[in-house]
Amino acid sequence: MNRPRVSTTTLTVLCLIILVAVIRVARDSGWLPLPPNVAPIAAMALFSGALLPRRLTFVIPLAAMLLSDLIIGFYSLPVMLSVYASFALCNIIGLWLRKHQSAIPVIGASLLSSTLFYFITNAAVWKFQKMYPHTLTGLGQSYTMALPFFRNTLIGDLAFTGLFFGIYAAVMVYARRRQRLLVTITNV
Repeated sequence: MNRPRVSTTTLTVLCLIILVAVIRVARDSGWLPLPPNVAPIAAMALFSGALLPRRLTFVIPLAAMLLSDLIIGFYSLPVMLSVYASFALCNIIGLWLRKHQSAIPVIGASLLSSTLFYFITNAAVWKFQKMYPHTLTGLGQSYTMALPFFRNTLIGDLAFTGLFFGIYAAVMVYARRRQRLLVTITNV
C-alpha cells in the first residue's frame, strides 16, 4: 500500500504555521517575553502568499490567527476585523513576492506590511473605540501614541520574515542536495 507523500514545501509550511500559532499564544500568555506587537502573523501572511498554493494563501494565516484568538480571547469586532484585513493585505503583498523572492523585495514587502498594519489598525482604534476624540487631532494622537508599537511591529515583522524565508531557503537547499545525492547513488 502506497502512502501519499508530503512534499518538503508542504511540510515546511505546516511546521511554520504551527510555530506561528504557538509563538503568538506563548507571547500573549506571558510564556515568551516578547514586546507587544512582536508577532509572527504578518510574516506568515507574506510567506504563505509567496509560497502556498493560491487556494490556501489566505486560509492558513487567517486560520492560525483565528485559532490563536480562540485561545487568547477576542476583542472589539471592528478593530479585530481591521487586524484580519491587514493580514489579508499582507497575503496580497505575498502574492506579489511569488515573482520577486530575493532579499530586497522581501524586506520591502515586510516594511510595507508593517506600515499598512500600523495605519489600518490605528485608524480602526480611533474610529471604533473611545480612546481618542473623533477628530483629525484624535487620529493624529492615535498614530502618535502607537509609534512604540509600530517600532515593535517593524522589528518583529522583519525578524520573523527573515526567519521564515531563511528557514524555507535552507530547507530547499537541503532538499536539492539530498535529491542530487539520491540521484547520484541511484545512478551508481
